[in-house]
Amino acid sequence: MELRPFSQADIPPLLAWFQTPAELVQWGGPGRTFPLDEAQMLALLAETQGTHPARRIWAGDRHGALAAVASVVDGRQGTALLTMVGIAPAARGHGLAAPFIGQVLKAVFQDLGVERLELNVYTFNAAALRLYETLGFVREGVRRSLARVGEERWDAAHYSMLRAEYRGVP
Repeated sequence: MELRPFSQADIPPLLAWFQTPAELVQWGGPGRTFPLDEAQMLALLAETQGTHPARRIWAGDRHGALAAVASVVDGRQGTALLTMVGIAPAARGHGLAAPFIGQVLKAVFQDLGVERLELNVYTFNAAALRLYETLGFVREGVRRSLARVGEERWDAAHYSMLRAEYRGVP
């Protein structure tokens, strides 16, 4: 899989990934509005502009198609937040998540100079929990009732990885 910056051309295929509000929240957090639309993605892309962008968004290409997406929000002072990690529905189950996130981690720790990378993952997402722990993230706790999805409240596990703990691309 090739890692590259997410672009406006990636928006149409990404919009097709989320068929329900719950799927969108699982990917983009409670701040996204269903259905995800071009305007929301263009606003996120605007945050990637400038010499010190507030956000980076990466795409993973597989066989010329968008197969993965991840974003890192710059929290300043060497801390960043990994968000919006997703694998295209047709590409799931093919072992792409670990190498893709590994490439993102390399970009974050080597290119962006981040000392601490954090993420939140909903506690029911067992596959993602295993993935992040396998990659070396350390679970720091649970953010209870973090997101509301319809009538449900979802808890999220909070993880971090320090630059010193980064083990390289899997």
